Amino acid sequence: MVNKKLFSMLGIGLALAAGGVAAAEGEILVGSEQNSVMQVSIYNNNLAFVKDTRNVTLGQGANSIAFEGVASQMRPETALLLGDGIRVVEQNYDYDLLNANNLLESSIGETVKTALYNEQTGQTTFDKAKVLNSNYGSPVLQFSYGVETNFPGRIVYEKLPANLRVKPTLVINLDSVAAGNKPLELAYLTNGLSWKADYVADLKADNKLALNGWITLNNESGTDYKNAEVQLIAGSINQVAAPRPVMARMMKAAGAVMDSFAVNESASMPASEAFADYYLYTLPVKTTLKDKQTKQVSLLSRENVSFGKEYRLVSPLYIGVNARQNEFKKANPEVIIKLNNRQEDNLGIALPEGTVRFYENDSRGDVQFIGESRLEQLAKGEEAELQIGKAFDVYAAGKVTDVRKISKDVSEADLEITFNNVKAEAVEVKFEQNFSNSWEILSESLQSAKKNADTAVWTLQLPADGKTVLKFKVRVSRNPS
Repeated sequence: MVNKKLFSMLGIGLALAAGGVAAAEGEILVGSEQNSVMQVSIYNNNLAFVKDTRNVTLGQGANSIAFEGVASQMRPETALLLGDGIRVVEQNYDYDLLNANNLLESSIGETVKTALYNEQTGQTTFDKAKVLNSNYGSPVLQFSYGVETNFPGRIVYEKLPANLRVKPTLVINLDSVAAGNKPLELAYLTNGLSWKADYVADLKADNKLALNGWITLNNESGTDYKNAEVQLIAGSINQVAAPRPVMARMMKAAGAVMDSFAVNESASMPASEAFADYYLYTLPVKTTLKDKQTKQVSLLSRENVSFGKEYRLVSPLYIGVNARQNEFKKANPEVIIKLNNRQEDNLGIALPEGTVRFYENDSRGDVQFIGESRLEQLAKGEEAELQIGKAFDVYAAGKVTDVRKISKDVSEADLEITFNNVKAEAVEVKFEQNFSNSWEILSESLQSAKKNADTAVWTLQLPADGKTVLKFKVRVSRNPS
C-alpha cells in the first residue's frame, strides 16, 4: 500500500533542496542567528517577557522585516519594536508553519508536478496535475487524462506558498528615516516559559540544617533562546487586557530593570534584588534555553541554618454550646519544622515558593527521606512552619468527660487528654483546642495560653517512655446577637 503522506513529505524535501526557503518578495528576513542580545524575564505563572535585539540592514523609507524564530506562544498584541529613526506601520504574526498537510492545503487550485516510479523499469515518469482537494492528506488530483483520488506517486512542489513559514515569524512593516545597519529590539510577552524552586534540607545535630535550593527552568514556548541573559521574577503578577500604551510603558520599565543588572561571570549563584512588589533573581552567567528543554541552576547553598522542631496536635474534639460527650481514641501530632528567615539563623534572603524535601541520617549514618512540605514565598525576616509528617512514637487519646447545660446559651464541659511518648527521649508537644463559641477556661491541670479568639494552646512536657494527662474545664457561651 502506498504511503501518500510520505510521498508528500518527500516532495517537500525536493523543493527545499532545489531552492531553499526564502523570504516573501520584498521582505528582509532576519533569522534568529542574527541575535546580538537576548534577554528573558520569566515569571512563575507560565509567562515571560522577551527582549530580542537583532542587527538589520534597512533601506530608507518603507521596509518589511520578517523576524523569524519568535516564540510560537507569543502574544502578538504585546509586541513592541524599538529602534532609532523608525516608525512601525503594521505587524503580522505568521504561525501557519511549513509541513506536509499545510503545504498540500495551500496548494489547492494550484498545478503541481507529480512523479510516478516504475519498479519494473526503474524509470520515473513526471507529469502535472491540479490539486482539487487536499482530502485529509489523500489529495484529489486532476490530470490531463482525468481525476485521480488514489494517486500512487509523489507530489513535487516547485515553489512554496508565501503564507507558510519554517518558523513562527513576526512581519513588521516600518518606515526608516535613513538607510543603514542598525539594531532593532523586539520585545513581547509569551506563554510557555516557566520556573520553579525546589529545596533540599539536610537535618544535622544541634538543630542545624544544610539548605540547598535549585531553580528548574522549563521552555515550551516554541523557540530557543541562545546565550540569553535570564532573570526570574517571584511574585503574583496580575494580567489584564491593557491598552497598548500601558503595555508599552510596562515593557519599557521592565527593560530598564533588566538593563540595570550586569552579568557577573565569576558568580555561581543568582543575584537577587527587590523590584516593585516582586523579587528578581538574575542568573550569574548567560545561558541557552532550548525549546522542549528543562534546565536546573543553583539558587542557594547554606550550611548551619538554625531550625526549630515542634510536635503539634490540633484537637478533634468539638466544644460549643451544644457540645455533647465525644472522644478520639488515637491521634498523632504533626511534626513541624520552623525556619526563621533572618541573618542570625544563617538565612536572611528572599526565598521563592517551592517544595522543601527533608533528609536526615539514621543510626548507621545512612541518609533517609523524612518528608516534604510546601514553602510559600518567604520574605526576609518572615517565619515559616513546614509540616513534614506525623510523629509515630507520640500519640494522644482524649474525650469530653462531662457536659452541663447551664442555660440556653451557656454550657460547661470537662475534658481529659492523655499524651503518650514511647521515644527514648523527652519531647515537647503543643496541644490546640478550638471552640465554636465564646469561651473561658475555668480550671486546668496545666497552664494554657490564648492563641487567638477561637483557640487555646497548652505546652506539655512528655517524659521519655512516659505519659502526661491534661485536664481542663471550659465554659462556652453563644455570642450575643
